Amino acid sequence: MASGGVAGFESSLERDWIRLLDFDPQVQVIKEQPFTIYYDAEDGRRRYTPDVLAELLEGDVARTSVYEVKPLESLRSEWRQLRPRFKAAVAHCRERGWRFKIITETHIRTPRLANVNFLRRYRSMEPLLVRQAQLKYTASVLGPTTPQALLAAAYWSAEEQAMAIPALWQLVASGQVVVDLSVPLTMSTAIQLGA
Repeated sequence: MASGGVAGFESSLERDWIRLLDFDPQVQVIKEQPFTIYYDAEDGRRRYTPDVLAELLEGDVARTSVYEVKPLESLRSEWRQLRPRFKAAVAHCRERGWRFKIITETHIRTPRLANVNFLRRYRSMEPLLVRQAQLKYTASVLGPTTPQALLAAAYWSAEEQAMAIPALWQLVASGQVVVDLSVPLTMSTAIQLGA
């Protein structure tokens, strides 16, 4: 989501999932508690509101995914009560050509989340355009490299290298420099200039 803003949320787990979605370049729209459906349960008519809806652009195709964010232990202990609402949500989503997914901390509390939390601050900083331009030019010459090697190639002194670090993380946060966010981000992580 280009804005860098974050939708509302009800739990820290949901907040972290929204942060991950917000940092995904495929995600175009995030809606918190997007709709309510009604379904029949053992104890009568009930209602259910999923946590998040995200519209993603996969290649040239727009897809909508609806997410329920729950701790794994809650899923296990409350499955009997949760199952009818999830079944109703799956049917509701299928009718619209959407996907319904249950997300737990195993999907969320990952190295990707740590990287996203680290990089988020660089999205809102004033862009360091001159340093970014120097780093992008150097990255175009070097090809695949590491943050440490890129900084050393772009700037001679250790002081200049240190001053360019925020510009490098801005480039990573904006996707102009590509990195695998599923592994811990370090100064020796593989990076390359984006397309």
